[in-house]
Amino acid sequence: MLLGMLMREAPNPVRESIVTSVLGSVFYPAQVALSSLKEYRSVAEENERLKEENARLRQELYHASEGLEELARLHTLVRFDDKWDFPIVTARVVGHNPGRFLTTLVVNRGTYHGVKENMPVFSTKGLVGKVTKSSFAHSRVQLLSDPNLKLSVMERRTRVVGFLESADGHMLSAMVPTHAGVKEGDTLITSGLGGIFPKGIPVGVVKEVRRADLDVMRSLDVAPFQDIPMLEEVFIMQKDPEWVIQELLDE
Repeated sequence: MLLGMLMREAPNPVRESIVTSVLGSVFYPAQVALSSLKEYRSVAEENERLKEENARLRQELYHASEGLEELARLHTLVRFDDKWDFPIVTARVVGHNPGRFLTTLVVNRGTYHGVKENMPVFSTKGLVGKVTKSSFAHSRVQLLSDPNLKLSVMERRTRVVGFLESADGHMLSAMVPTHAGVKEGDTLITSGLGGIFPKGIPVGVVKEVRRADLDVMRSLDVAPFQDIPMLEEVFIMQKDPEWVIQELLDE
């Protein structure tokens, strides 16, 4: 009532001031709530934007890290190229065989890049296998773990020659004469016999020496230097089988 009487007697400027004050007091809670809601929405939108930006930056950092690691590997491959007298093709692993054990893989180099069957395949750590089939842009590589691959090897310290194979598609074993005195920790390399693999490519290390069926022989459990499942890039040596040896093997 007092407010009504004051409004009636007061001049227009005072009336407007009173009305403004009253309306401001009445709607202030609503205004505060609306402002808080807008601020909450703004913070939520900014939070979502920051999450997206963080995800994008993490992805870019991951790709950059992968790129640096690949560059380091390729740099090692390029320097490793100088060790051999044959041209080298660098290839990327693009597929594995779907079997229980890893016996073959596919690389992204083929006949277009000069890759042919029976060319040696290796990495900076050691021998991987050989090419068994080539298409225009891809090749299939037979790995040391393939039971169908037989490899002539030499023990580096004793210079004794034996042969290496995988009986189960997983573990590698080699046979050498007993008198050679091969011991655990010795290193096996390619012997150069057979005409496909040049002499001196590291193959693996002797993990255990066991008696064979014949007393004159010893069976060696061999751990390959190259961990095949971790392989991403390989060398393909552009070396054709030596024609004299190949001719004798084909007879």
